[in-house]
Amino acid sequence: MGKRQLTGTVFLIIIFLMKTLLFFYNTHKKNFYLTVGLVLACFLMVPFLLLGTGSIITYHDQLDGELFNYILAAKYLFTNIRIYPEIMNGLPAAGAVPPAPLFIMLYVFFKPFTAFMLSQWIIYLIAFTGMYLLLLKLTDREFISFGISVIFMLLPFYPVYGLCIPGQPLLFYAVLSLFHEESLSMAARTDLSPHNSKFSFQKYRTIFYYFLVLFYGISSSLVLVGFACLLVLGLFAVIKSITALRQKKRIPFSPWFSLGVLLASYIITNLGLIRQVLFPESTYVSHKTELLLSSQDPLQCLKEVFGTGVPYAQSYHTVLFFLIALCLLRLLAGFLSQIRKPFHSENPLIKAAWTFLFIFMVCLFTAFYHGNFMTDIRNTSDGILKTFNLDRICWLLPTVWCILAGYLLSYIAGSGKNISSSMPSLKFCLRQGIIFAVLGIWGITALLHSPLRLNLSKLAKGGDYYELDWNRFFAEDIFCQIEEVIGEPKESYHVVSVGIYPAAAAYNGFYCLDGYSNNYPLNYKHIFRQIIEGELNKNDYVRTLFDDWGNRCYITTAEYSNYYTFEKKWNNVIYDLDLDTNVLKDLNCRYIFSAAYVMNAEEKGLSLLQEAPFETEDSWYHIYVYVVE
Repeated sequence: MGKRQLTGTVFLIIIFLMKTLLFFYNTHKKNFYLTVGLVLACFLMVPFLLLGTGSIITYHDQLDGELFNYILAAKYLFTNIRIYPEIMNGLPAAGAVPPAPLFIMLYVFFKPFTAFMLSQWIIYLIAFTGMYLLLLKLTDREFISFGISVIFMLLPFYPVYGLCIPGQPLLFYAVLSLFHEESLSMAARTDLSPHNSKFSFQKYRTIFYYFLVLFYGISSSLVLVGFACLLVLGLFAVIKSITALRQKKRIPFSPWFSLGVLLASYIITNLGLIRQVLFPESTYVSHKTELLLSSQDPLQCLKEVFGTGVPYAQSYHTVLFFLIALCLLRLLAGFLSQIRKPFHSENPLIKAAWTFLFIFMVCLFTAFYHGNFMTDIRNTSDGILKTFNLDRICWLLPTVWCILAGYLLSYIAGSGKNISSSMPSLKFCLRQGIIFAVLGIWGITALLHSPLRLNLSKLAKGGDYYELDWNRFFAEDIFCQIEEVIGEPKESYHVVSVGIYPAAAAYNGFYCLDGYSNNYPLNYKHIFRQIIEGELNKNDYVRTLFDDWGNRCYITTAEYSNYYTFEKKWNNVIYDLDLDTNVLKDLNCRYIFSAAYVMNAEEKGLSLLQEAPFETEDSWYHIYVYVVE
């Protein structure tokens, strides 16, 4: 009897605890999902913490370019230096503006890798929090908002671009909250009841929401996506103002002031760029003036943008097309069967339709923008019309696709949120099954395309996993050997790299003639072209890439086309490297760092610093150091 009583008591305690947890969950459901999401955002950083500088990072447009803009901006933050001497024989600071100015402070106080990881963590936290709060405000569905927010957090955002995309939901949430607060305030003025004390903290919430708008402005880029956010906020302000005028109400102030705060933040953080655009004679002529654009087939472009997204802003939303088709059929059936009683404007399906229309219009604009007509106009134009990429409005799409998913899944959930009977109906189970299936498939797809997957694979396979990571990219151990053998102050000479991203040499303190920049002086492009003219003349693809684009001032060889990094296991050999060493000498270039052996080095006036290449057992490449005689 004692054992039975004990078992019964334990069973009752378990039931009591489950009921308590269930009651707590139902009472604090919104905060519960928010807390779980924030904990998950921290948990996602565990693989990076375990691997340290062995973490696998997407190096394209991050480690090879934008990262060094943060390092330079942090190094010279409290100085008056406007020319960075470390790369491209002196790069104007206006051409090396980091996409997220506020993130510069991370590089001021921490080492680059630590700052980069903190950026990644901030992105996880902000992406989940912003999307969860936004969807909760739009749909009032806790689990659906949570699931979509986790998926949004897993998307492969580039940390060097700050909050450009992951911060958009938080921005829109702040603007919507400000409008809601203003509406409540206007209603409270006509309410003389004693319950108006609940509005006493309104001004503090208002200040906080405006702070979020400012926070997004100084953590994102005007030219990458900020202009699109300004456009959306302006459209929102116009619509709400027109609606107020039609209803003979006071025009709302908060949408316009939000727009002003965001615009002011972008002006302050882009003064150098704005000065270059408005007063080019006071700065320098950008190499972008020689940009030659190529047109795309509009239908193919529309298919890619609508179906898979654009680079840097992919949302892997293919599974949503099933929901769209399902809901479109329901919408059509509803209009046909309820002609006298159309759907209410607050119906999630109607909101989804408007959201889908916005997505399609953005995709349609992008296809038109890349067509022959607009491309010809841009190529024959000068200034901002040619150099400014309006197609980056597509960077809004990951956020909008998630909003669309929120509306569609909310409609699928229907009225099954509360079940009166003890046994859920078949219809309810089917609805929930669709929701779980869509979120599951979408979430797995996002995870498979995220950098997290690569690092999880490396943790699982250990040393057998062969991939270019932070350590191997920058190769500090190899460049330390080179520095010791050279034995001269780095600032007393320049270097160029072959088969190695110039960012690696620059990261290790060497002063480089080569580099990656999307805005540098045109005259330097012409000077650098003299160095590689022999290679350009041997390969039309390499020549076109440099002459018509030219963001990469690299020693690109005709033999290896646009391969920028050579693995040592390849044992690369360059048989005919045609560089103008006289121009190199004029620019005080003393050494060439090459990941390949140069067969005609002696013929070009080059000699090896030492016969054996510099390398370590685990290095990605070995480096031959050639002395420019």
